[in-house]
Amino acid sequence: MICVTIGRGRHKTLKAEWKEAAEAGAELVELRIDLLRSDPNVKRILAERPTPVVFTVRRGSDGGVWRGDEEKRQRLLREAILLGVDYVDIESDIAASIPRFGPTKRIVSTHIFKKTPTDAELLALVKSTREKQADVVKIAAMSQSLSDASRMLELISKTNADGPVLGISMGPLGLFTRILGAKYGAPFTYAGFNPDRTFAPGMPRFGDLQKDYQYDLIDSETEIYAVIGDPIGQSLSPAIHNASFRELGLNKAYVPIQMPGGRLKESLQELGWLDIKGYSVTIPHKEAMVALLSQADGAVEKTAACNTVVVKDGRLLGYNTDYHAAMRSLEDKLGGVMERDASPLLDKQMLILGAGGAARSIASGAVRRGAGVTICNRHEERAVTLAEELGCRSVPWSGRAGQLCDILVNCTPVGMHPHVDDSPVPPAAFRPGMLVFDTIYHPENTMLLKLAREHDCQTISGVDMFIRQAAAQFYLFTGQEAPVDLMRDIVQRKLGALRT
Repeated sequence: MICVTIGRGRHKTLKAEWKEAAEAGAELVELRIDLLRSDPNVKRILAERPTPVVFTVRRGSDGGVWRGDEEKRQRLLREAILLGVDYVDIESDIAASIPRFGPTKRIVSTHIFKKTPTDAELLALVKSTREKQADVVKIAAMSQSLSDASRMLELISKTNADGPVLGISMGPLGLFTRILGAKYGAPFTYAGFNPDRTFAPGMPRFGDLQKDYQYDLIDSETEIYAVIGDPIGQSLSPAIHNASFRELGLNKAYVPIQMPGGRLKESLQELGWLDIKGYSVTIPHKEAMVALLSQADGAVEKTAACNTVVVKDGRLLGYNTDYHAAMRSLEDKLGGVMERDASPLLDKQMLILGAGGAARSIASGAVRRGAGVTICNRHEERAVTLAEELGCRSVPWSGRAGQLCDILVNCTPVGMHPHVDDSPVPPAAFRPGMLVFDTIYHPENTMLLKLAREHDCQTISGVDMFIRQAAAQFYLFTGQEAPVDLMRDIVQRKLGALRT
């Protein structure tokens, strides 16, 4: 179950948003009374209850904004209990001052903003909190590492058999724990409702948990898949994979995991207990992943980059679906490959901007198909190194606009949201008839593609490649063909929402 957190400055707007959340499908709502600017009128607030409610008056030291008298705060909590709220959230240190009464359940909470305690300290905290007549033990701690987040989720799995435990890993590193808590017995997870209000670091939105993660369908039998990278917050992969899993009736969940660079091996070990079945791999891990693979397909060997991992019997099997997706996008745009015919890329001159994993994949495929490839990157030494490895040319970044080419491919982040007015090349770089391919998919219609169309060029958007590679990943994960039309609809919906 998802608990939607609501907090407003006025009684009227608090009640109106509560009703709106109920109409959107919320089954439980936390009312943050500490955000009211006037003296809280508990009877007025609770007179009509469109959903079951968690009543919370959070102190400043615990992440709230209550600045009033502490005795008054505790009186509000007692009044809510007398009025029969479903849950009341009380801090561990005042639990003895708020006696149990009636049917109201007690969430006894601890908030730790500096760091996540050790495993022994967390277990001791759960034990001591239970002794304070807690119906639900709640421990929220800030994650400073992926290990912190993993340990908090593991705490839920180890302790819920003796009673409900809410282990909340705050911050962006802990987002996946807020989603996967449902698999390990957490009674609910918290989500924001109003997009303009953030109540805790890393708290997801109700609509995202509902639609992108389908949280209420996750159970103890759900298999886990993940996209790993840094940053990872803008990834559309969770939305399309989760929708596709449910479309085909598969009990699987796909979550984003922010995994900092330089610690890939250690991070995978820290997540080992989760038994993750497959990974989508993105920046900055595509090249580093290759060294950890037990087996690699031909595309990984050709490109020295891996964007898909299937875990089988503890072995990491690596694939590069970017490679095949990019080649098919380019070849289809150029008329396709007829049986036993050469690729339409043969003898085409291609300029690739960038020298990362995507650039390596596309350059490798194009070279093998007989194209003349030139690599151009802001850091010239990286372009030179990649060109030498693949047997092609490189040019300095300053010379990119003067290169004559049939195909221009952007594999840099220039033009990506939120810098949507930027283009990696000036208007002088375009010539009528060129094919311009931008691997960026957010936004779909980048400034580079806009300029290309204005100069009578053919274009390929990053969405085409993204859908193709995701569909190939889905097949590797499930052994079933992906619902491509659904994936495309989801991407268009998400990109449309991000534009507004």
